[in-house]
Amino acid sequence: MADGISADLTSPDSASSDSVAPLVPLFAPYCGGLGHQASLEGALAILLVGHWTGRRLLQGGRSHALRLSWSGETAPQESLHCDLVFPDLPQVTYAFDLPCHQLVQWLMERQDQELPPSFWRWLLLGQPPLATEPVGSAA
Repeated sequence: MADGISADLTSPDSASSDSVAPLVPLFAPYCGGLGHQASLEGALAILLVGHWTGRRLLQGGRSHALRLSWSGETAPQESLHCDLVFPDLPQVTYAFDLPCHQLVQWLMERQDQELPPSFWRWLLLGQPPLATEPVGSAA
């Protein structure tokens, strides 16, 4: 792949800061500015890996393992194709497209192994994510 990023990266730690640093100024205006730089850098490192594993918490303390993967250009306004699968529930799969900056925002908002509630409301109920104006834009 371009920029020396190997396609078989398996963890965010594998994405070097040299790969993440050029993306920070591109995504910062869409993801809360540089005031959130640490979480932005972590999310961008995951973005470069091309997948993320986590859990979907359910009522009663149960949870399902999940794997979210994506492909496409790593630019804020470019569309990513995403696939969400639950390894223990192979019949439950989701495929969707969304702007790259939105995925980065959700990765920034994750709590440990959980995607934020706004992701699940968007996916399951069709509620649009909260509109975030690019930093410095006229509203």
